[in-house]
Amino acid sequence: MYLIPEVKSYKKCAPFTIVGVEFELKGIDERVKKLCAKLPKGETKAVVSIDESLDDSYKMKLSQNLVEITGKNQQGAFYGVQTLRQILKNKECDLCEINDSPDFNDRGFYLDITRGRIPKLDTLKELVDTLAYYKINMLQLYVEHTYPFKEYDGIYQRTGYITPEELRELDAYCVENFIDFVPSLSLFGHLYELLTDERYKHLCELENYKDKTVFWCERMGHHTIDPLNPESFELIKSLIDQYMPNFTSNKFNICCDETFDLGTGRNIGKDKGRLYVDFVRKIVDYIKSKGKTPMMWGDIISRHADLIDDIGDGVLFLSWGYSKDEKPDSINKVKEAGKPQYVCPGLSNWTSLIELPQVSVPNITKMAKYGYDAGAVGLLNTCWGDYGHPSSIYACLYGMIFGGAKSWNANCEYSNFDEAMDILCYGKEGASKKMKAIANTLVKCAWYELVCDYSNEKFGANIMKCWAEFEPFELDECFSTIEDIIPYLNSEVWENEKVRENLICIAQGIQLMAAILMSKKTGERFGLDIKDAEEWLKEFSRLYLAESKMGELEEFVKVFYHLANKYLK
Repeated sequence: MYLIPEVKSYKKCAPFTIVGVEFELKGIDERVKKLCAKLPKGETKAVVSIDESLDDSYKMKLSQNLVEITGKNQQGAFYGVQTLRQILKNKECDLCEINDSPDFNDRGFYLDITRGRIPKLDTLKELVDTLAYYKINMLQLYVEHTYPFKEYDGIYQRTGYITPEELRELDAYCVENFIDFVPSLSLFGHLYELLTDERYKHLCELENYKDKTVFWCERMGHHTIDPLNPESFELIKSLIDQYMPNFTSNKFNICCDETFDLGTGRNIGKDKGRLYVDFVRKIVDYIKSKGKTPMMWGDIISRHADLIDDIGDGVLFLSWGYSKDEKPDSINKVKEAGKPQYVCPGLSNWTSLIELPQVSVPNITKMAKYGYDAGAVGLLNTCWGDYGHPSSIYACLYGMIFGGAKSWNANCEYSNFDEAMDILCYGKEGASKKMKAIANTLVKCAWYELVCDYSNEKFGANIMKCWAEFEPFELDECFSTIEDIIPYLNSEVWENEKVRENLICIAQGIQLMAAILMSKKTGERFGLDIKDAEEWLKEFSRLYLAESKMGELEEFVKVFYHLANKYLK
């Protein structure tokens, strides 16, 4: 029987078949009742109750014609019913006894809605349903300029945004599903759109800065606000005051990561650690004054670990690392300082059309183990959107769900995870294998390579290493791999058709990128031309707009079309 996450204690009695249930609910609130209503009806009686004396989150006993689910609290009962939902998805199940609890109290998913793709509210609600199904209990959306802040007037209209009304409706939906919807706002670095605006250029650490690369890259590398200008903190307070009322969470993620420019411009020669800590302390104290617990990324403070106490108590540090060979150094520094922390792995979907399980699975596995050993209070799995966020959420489910599984049961090997995903998520045998085969081709056909070439052409400089390492035979292998997979995807029917549709589009996009790369290197095109690129961009746009607002889709199309027209015309 396949379950995600795998339960902690499972006692099998005998094979059994159950097709539906009739619930008897004792002391259960409306949130659990709504979930129960989603299960298929049948003759098997299911009793759901609360027992606050339980040591576990929930327990379940599945016997002949009776299912008993007991939660330590309403949330525990909710998770017990989710487990029963998954049991019913299996063709065969067992008479069994289950006792289950998570390793990490907070099990989160972090979604970038700033760098190009802004999901529609319906998409975000569907995401919440998925998170709850796999017992993930925290959601954060990364925001810089994609909200109607008064300071960003004239900017957010151009880039797209999520509205206060949408955030509040999503917050209420998260509460229904026992998910903590935590506000996350960039408040120190990564303020490119704000600090390149004429109204606020004087607050930028860098004076008279000129872009050196395409704006997608500039957003990630710059800009940091001047912490010594009194106007800076007043602006940051204003952003917090406008954003915080949309959330009922008792936490607030102030980000404060990657302040690359700090001490290199207006404040050159000053102590970078002191500049950083003193400004962060102001933000932390302001968040606390609002009755909220601050969270922040730990990359900068881990370089100045001797100053970590100066930030103040009660801060939750987010120790991130995305390599498949990640080391626990930053996690150990926070642990040694005696501070509470989350470990934050990632899907490696950034700069790509699809997530990369070949990187994310070992990364998540290591980070979960490091966090468990260090006594971390949570795991926050990240889905960033570098270079226009071309990856659909439906192309990022594997790593997202694997992160949820590892945050619940950190030491489980999950040797049958692919089979479980095929049954519980994709709804098609062999789906995980096909998705991974497509993802493996992106090692040589990455979207960032096209952005790199476009940027170099526009700015007249070789900003990033571009394509030299790729041999034509490797591109040919990528193209052939995709060519073998597409007919199967076209002929199949999946329960999760949104995933299948997106995988077909992604596969075709990879073929086009391989053709562009090959044409640049050898003049060959794999039989594809500009008309193929035009048709693909129409399909990519259709799927994009079914899931997301316009955002920066036009920028993605412009860059892709420019390079296709250059090399495939």
